[in-house]
Amino acid sequence: MKLSILICDDLAQDRVQLQEQVEDYAARHRIETEIEMVESGTQFFAQFRPGRWDMILMDIYMPGISGVETARLLRKQDADCILIFTTTSVEHGFASYEVQATDYLCKPIDQQKMDNTLDWCLKAWHDRFRVLRVRSEWEEISIPLREICYIEIRQHTAHIHTQDRVIQTPKGIAVLEQEINNTDFVRCHRSFLINLCYVARLEKRDFILTDGTRVPLGSTCASRVRKKFAEWMFVSRWDCDSQPPVL
Repeated sequence: MKLSILICDDLAQDRVQLQEQVEDYAARHRIETEIEMVESGTQFFAQFRPGRWDMILMDIYMPGISGVETARLLRKQDADCILIFTTTSVEHGFASYEVQATDYLCKPIDQQKMDNTLDWCLKAWHDRFRVLRVRSEWEEISIPLREICYIEIRQHTAHIHTQDRVIQTPKGIAVLEQEINNTDFVRCHRSFLINLCYVARLEKRDFILTDGTRVPLGSTCASRVRKKFAEWMFVSRWDCDSQPPVL
């Protein structure tokens, strides 16, 4: 699969350096890339459409629309692309959290820093687009993991709840848990598997999802699940599905 990348930086020499570093990494890892470059937030939005780029390297300090403001507007239309801030300052760590930046690189950026960032980002990119494949009635369906809210077993049938539909499959919950194999999911009850990304809060006996749905917490696994949820919350609040900023 080709990785589509945009570099947004007002300095031509920085754009060229970033391009060369990404191309060096891609050549060593046998990754096919398509790299485009723009020099401002205005130029960025002249070419932008949701889903056009898999990864964006965004300079923060640019004339006109700043990188931070560009990223805020971007996230209103595209929540999936990997966003990496490049900057000469460490003052925008909170902003990088706000717009779900995957990393935050301080200039000058050497090849090792770029390699470390791309290693992390490509893992995140791969995880983000993983799917669960199931048979529902006579149809094979691929469900993106990020769209699954929770799975419930009723009458020997798995009911996979997404935000807009429920898919039924004869697979058992142990098999589904093994196939999903993702740290965002936890078996919270013998009959329920939940995606923690959709949890609003945890009460004494239930998870409350963002849409108000209650998912029960089994008494036999409550202690383990509460601990895992606390650990997951710590990590997700620290880096919002990314690693801590590389300074």
